[in-house]
Amino acid sequence: TGARARVASSTRSMGAPALPTSTHATLAGHEAPVLAARFSKDGAYLLTAGKDRTFRLWNPRKGTCIKTYAGHAREVRDVDAAADNSRLATCGGDKDVFLWDVTSGSRLRRFRGHEGGVNAVAFAGENDSVVVSAGFDRTVRFFDARSASRDAMHIIGGVGGDRSENENENETFRDAVTSVAVSDTKILAGSVDGTVKTFDVRAGVARSDDFGTDNPVVSVAFSGDGACALVGTVNDRLALLDIEQGELLAEYRGRICKHSKVSARLTHDDAHVVAAGEDGVVTMWDLVDANVMAKVDAHVSPRVAVTALDWHPKRSVMATGGADGNVRVWVPPGESERYARA
Repeated sequence: TGARARVASSTRSMGAPALPTSTHATLAGHEAPVLAARFSKDGAYLLTAGKDRTFRLWNPRKGTCIKTYAGHAREVRDVDAAADNSRLATCGGDKDVFLWDVTSGSRLRRFRGHEGGVNAVAFAGENDSVVVSAGFDRTVRFFDARSASRDAMHIIGGVGGDRSENENENETFRDAVTSVAVSDTKILAGSVDGTVKTFDVRAGVARSDDFGTDNPVVSVAFSGDGACALVGTVNDRLALLDIEQGELLAEYRGRICKHSKVSARLTHDDAHVVAAGEDGVVTMWDLVDANVMAKVDAHVSPRVAVTALDWHPKRSVMATGGADGNVRVWVPPGESERYARA
């Protein structure tokens, strides 16, 4: 289709780089399952969050931990860094969303309002002035990271009450919101109710795509140009959608996702789709023809679920986290020394 061709056009002309199937470094430190892994926007740092109530800042090239942060009363479920690497946003099972100073480790803000555990967090807006969060209370909340206010300046969705006749179906979640993604002024949100909702903050437009209540959504990600959404659900489903048209462009088969929140991403050049699996394996597909290009035994000694995954924003480098508490950085075969010097 046209949208899929647009996504792949640049990589088809250049040829895609080799896939990262070789271990560059194993990062030890988390004492419980790793629940999130996120490269900084420039790719210089790696952030991880865990069930051990900590989140950590790593140098992925050197394989070293720069700083360990604590402050959540329960597990830390997600973490994101501002583009200038000066601030971090985290969320967790304690219903809290925090804003942190990277250097000092001090807590700058404690945002309030979520009525249950918070599953996902991301910076958005000009100069990362907004923190977006999503939780078990069926809401997506927008917090002003510049003001002193602790309350959300905008809330989508909510719990309880009868549905109004005028209520916008595109802005209502019937169950927990598991994941969010940001691309310019667009926000993607996936829910256990089987829907993926796209909000264009600038245009004031919302749309909803429904995968069915038997397919809870566990991950969402944008393509590089923001035109497509990669949606992962339980029952092993992984699909690429044209956001504007709501058209199903491709489905990617072969990864194991029965009941866990496991991540999926497009690569930095939009040439491949990469997904974590409950069997300890990361599967990589060609974006356009959906053929499996590689399978990586990421966390198999012992075999545990790949509970976190991210892709470097500029190069063929991957990070994974496992239920064993280990974090691994992956590079193409033979590229470890070059990446260490990058």
